[in-house]
Amino acid sequence: MWRKISNALSWLASDRWFDSAVLFMRIFIGAMMLTHGIGKLQNYNAIVNSFPDPFGIGSAVSFTLITFAEVICSVLIIMGLFTRLATLPLIFGMFVATFIAFPDKSFAEGELSFVYMGIYIMLLISGGGKYAIDAMLFPYWTAERAYDKGEK
Repeated sequence: MWRKISNALSWLASDRWFDSAVLFMRIFIGAMMLTHGIGKLQNYNAIVNSFPDPFGIGSAVSFTLITFAEVICSVLIIMGLFTRLATLPLIFGMFVATFIAFPDKSFAEGELSFVYMGIYIMLLISGGGKYAIDAMLFPYWTAERAYDKGEK
């Protein structure tokens, strides 16, 4: 029995599943954040004036920037187009939401934005994977290049 479990875990740990896991994470986290962004767009008038302004640029500008990140960057991540670049505004936004925008909240209350930030950092490191538009347009950005040359 332990041998079967070990074989199953070895099979799942193989490199063939890496790109599938990245694809899943891109679609999952992109869709989750997209719901936040669409919700902000639908309730624009109710949210815009009360939105936090941690950098003194105005609530409307702060609201527009984070909504852009949550909608446009999430769509780019789902498609796998400019994945690493699209994660940067979201990482910044989640950092601000966790540590700066709500200073009176406990870390536990900001935990969700911290988890989002961690996933975006993972995508920044991994890139979009083999099942991304990036891999078709810019094959030299993917890890495939190292495997094609026999390096590891």
